[in-house]
Amino acid sequence: MREAVGERRSGWGARLSFAAVLLVCSEWIVWQTPTRFSALEWAALAALYLAFAAIMLDLVVRLNVGEVFSLFLLAGIYGLLNATLISHVTAHDLPISLIVRPLSMQPLAFMVALAAFRILASGRATGPLDFVAALGIGLVWGVWVRWFPEVSDEPIPAVKIATALVALAVGLIGCGAIRYAVPRADIFRHEDWLLTPVEWALSGGVTLVALAVGLAQRDITRPGLGIVVALSSFMAAVLYATVTLRRGALFLTAVTPPRRPNLVGWLVVVAPFLIAGWVGYSLPGSGSHSTQSDLLFGALTGFGVVWPPAVSTMIGVKAFVQLAREGM
Repeated sequence: MREAVGERRSGWGARLSFAAVLLVCSEWIVWQTPTRFSALEWAALAALYLAFAAIMLDLVVRLNVGEVFSLFLLAGIYGLLNATLISHVTAHDLPISLIVRPLSMQPLAFMVALAAFRILASGRATGPLDFVAALGIGLVWGVWVRWFPEVSDEPIPAVKIATALVALAVGLIGCGAIRYAVPRADIFRHEDWLLTPVEWALSGGVTLVALAVGLAQRDITRPGLGIVVALSSFMAAVLYATVTLRRGALFLTAVTPPRRPNLVGWLVVVAPFLIAGWVGYSLPGSGSHSTQSDLLFGALTGFGVVWPPAVSTMIGVKAFVQLAREGM
């Protein structure tokens, strides 16, 4: 009995390391006013992101998420949950408030966090592709942090690049330190990432508390909640209906079992990200907009509008073709 409990506890160390990356990506890369939170609010956020991390890792395995289309839908569910329970922006200024963060930035932040977790928990060395990806994501982050407070539908204070770089550097290096420090997890099969009923109740309970607080403080409106429930239920239904048709390696295969991180390789990714972020922030512009910000926000808006129907259609077409072939 004690050995079984110890194995479950060790698995939460791996979930904690993913939660740390998820928090940094969703709060500091998306920059959702992280400088405004008190110590108590950060503690509450840490608990909520741990619940998010545990639930999402469970769903990767439970729903056989191993290709890009299913990953998009899972990331979309996460984005809607995050924007509803944390930033409370989903229904502030429809339809833009639903598109830019819930269906664009937060899903992308989830995918970046999953990629970063795969680097940290696989123990592999980083290569040229990781370096180039870090440069590109860092450049986008710099433009976002510089110009998002100018166009946000809620008051977000402008931040100096030195403050943003220091905060993000501490966060990203901290993610590597947490991954290095947590005990070895007894996770040797994909099924070991699944939550037990008790763990599901605890993780779900944390999200329900956040929902109750948001409703009580009127930060979450019932119409906005209805939109989120409808969209996330549709995405979950598509994933569930096609779960048996997805075969092959999952996105967690590379981190099963989780390994010690290659800290030098991690720093090789962090450094170009921060440098590119400084460059993106420093690009010229005036007033409340710039060419690069107009391009970025336009691209994010188009992305948030297009990907949900496009991905759902592609999954449906792939399922139809696969079923037709198997029926021949």
